[in-house]
Amino acid sequence: MPEPTPPAPSPALPRLLLIWLPPLLLLAAAGALLQQNTNTPLFLALNSGAAMLPASFWSWVTVLGTGACAYAVVAPTLKNTPRLMASALLTGAFAGSFTHTIKPLVDAGRPAAMFDPSQIHIIGETLTRNSFPSGHATTAFAFAATLVFFGRRPALLASVLLPLAALVAFSRIAVGAHWPLDVLVGAAGGWLSGAAGEAISRRWMVWQKLTMQAVMALALLVMGISLAGTDLGYPLADPLKWLLSGVAVGSAIVALRAIWLKRSAAA
Repeated sequence: MPEPTPPAPSPALPRLLLIWLPPLLLLAAAGALLQQNTNTPLFLALNSGAAMLPASFWSWVTVLGTGACAYAVVAPTLKNTPRLMASALLTGAFAGSFTHTIKPLVDAGRPAAMFDPSQIHIIGETLTRNSFPSGHATTAFAFAATLVFFGRRPALLASVLLPLAALVAFSRIAVGAHWPLDVLVGAAGGWLSGAAGEAISRRWMVWQKLTMQAVMALALLVMGISLAGTDLGYPLADPLKWLLSGVAVGSAIVALRAIWLKRSAAA
């Protein structure tokens, strides 16, 4: 008698693994750091090793973890794919709540508060407070997760975007702003924030309305204009900041024009 055919795996299973496996691995690594008391020596080793690359490289990489810059990266999709921007906005809300709730409660000192600045490699402004968790690492992994789960081939996207997000997160150690523990926990929280934001955008369909698309475009326009004059703390990355500001402003104008044409055609 032939053996029964096993049931096909649930299509939701790979997605669940992709949602939960990265943050679990990140938190496991954070737990190992605490258990072995290697947070400080690991920071010193990684910070020193990163100094082999130019300060301009790390400045450009680290500003990509700024919320406004991350929004600018996805700005060109607003005209034709408004749900992605809606996902990003929801993701930003979750990620911001995660970091801004924990940071003041823990009020952990940054590396520059423990070491004399001359003992470590610091790029940009010298920060001393609110180290845990890393907001830039949270943002990088949050937006990476948003793009991964929005796409049709999340596993393939993850293979590309996870290393890029990890590079942005690592840059916070390279510039002397965060401990490895801050980065690992921030990345885990960011990944879950991105998965949550993208999932809600699938169910909360308000982004389909032209009025909501116009609101997102106007918000992007204001953000892009303000980004150009914002001091991100890394003057070597100002050309990238201005470029992303232009991308955000241009994308917002294109989206607003498309919305106006749709309204005119429907009138």
